[in-house]
Amino acid sequence: MLDQLSPKVRKCLLARAQKRSFTRGQTICLQGEPCRKLKIVLEGWVKLYRVSPSGHEAMLAMHTNGQSFDEISALRGAPSTANVEAVSDCEILYVDISAVCACHDAAHEIAVAVLTAASSHLHEMMHEVEELKVLTGYERLCNFLLRLSDKQGGQSKLELPFDKVVLASMLGMKPESLSRAFGKLRNIGVESEYKSVVIRDLKQLKSVVA
Repeated sequence: MLDQLSPKVRKCLLARAQKRSFTRGQTICLQGEPCRKLKIVLEGWVKLYRVSPSGHEAMLAMHTNGQSFDEISALRGAPSTANVEAVSDCEILYVDISAVCACHDAAHEIAVAVLTAASSHLHEMMHEVEELKVLTGYERLCNFLLRLSDKQGGQSKLELPFDKVVLASMLGMKPESLSRAFGKLRNIGVESEYKSVVIRDLKQLKSVVA
């Protein structure tokens, strides 16, 4: 989102921004509470989720370094649309976009940047829904491990950024289904223990979802 702003407007907003640190399991914000600032993940992972009237949790998204949330709510001065929890120790930047600086066209720039970020989130969510519809849980796990490998520089020895219960929820699976999927991966040389994953043959893993 900040990349969409001119240097003057970006500098003005960041001068007023505040950093906050959260430990794993801490609540960052609650659905329905007043939202005056958008948040940017500087480090770590957070999950966005909603709770149904029956008490079931539906995960909406996982955000990590550089990703933002609560943009539209902050722009409109509306309540937060989701609960947000730290799934690892993390650092969040709070940006008050209502404190528009005196820079020329600052309000317009900020509005466009927020809408661009929201559009990106929508695109990501549509991609995730598509995966849920067309891929099996096993295939979704393979895709996740491949993306994680890419993020970690093509490494074949990976460290999951959060525990497997969170991963199962993210992939739309039950924990026991995730365990079975990891067990099936052993047949193609993927071994896991707690949060460590070793991929013996990246090409073979890629062939699952090719």
